[in-house]
Amino acid sequence: MRRDAWPPAVLAVAGVLAINEARRLRFGTVAVPGPGFFPLALAVSFAAVSLVLLVIALRASGVGQLDGGAGTDRHPEEGGAKWKVLATLAAMTLYAFALEPAGFVVSTAGLVLFFFRVLERQRWVVAVPASMLTSIATYVVFKMWLQVRLPPGPWGL
Repeated sequence: MRRDAWPPAVLAVAGVLAINEARRLRFGTVAVPGPGFFPLALAVSFAAVSLVLLVIALRASGVGQLDGGAGTDRHPEEGGAKWKVLATLAAMTLYAFALEPAGFVVSTAGLVLFFFRVLERQRWVVAVPASMLTSIATYVVFKMWLQVRLPPGPWGL
């Protein structure tokens, strides 16, 4: 198995373990979710995405073997990807510390704006409205629809 197939394989195993742990909690219903509803939905989604990535990696390794192994394990954009990983980790850490004092809506908008503008180099006219829309949409889904308690911040949102 190629090197790039190991991470999704390990993550798929972690997803299956998370499903096993999450199913021990009371599930409830879609209308009245119990404490296990969200963890189980996340674990199933995580495992499914990991399995899809594993299949993609395994198919790519089969293609590399058919052409005589002429391809390399490195992708052309891999050199620039390392700073993105570190920047994402730093942004997520900052987000965790800013979430309580600034509130969910402002912190999430800032994080998504960072992702759009800095990591993906979107124009300001795309990044600002998209980050605001994403932040408000997640607020509506989690706070209003699922009734999850979110940090309000100084503005009460």
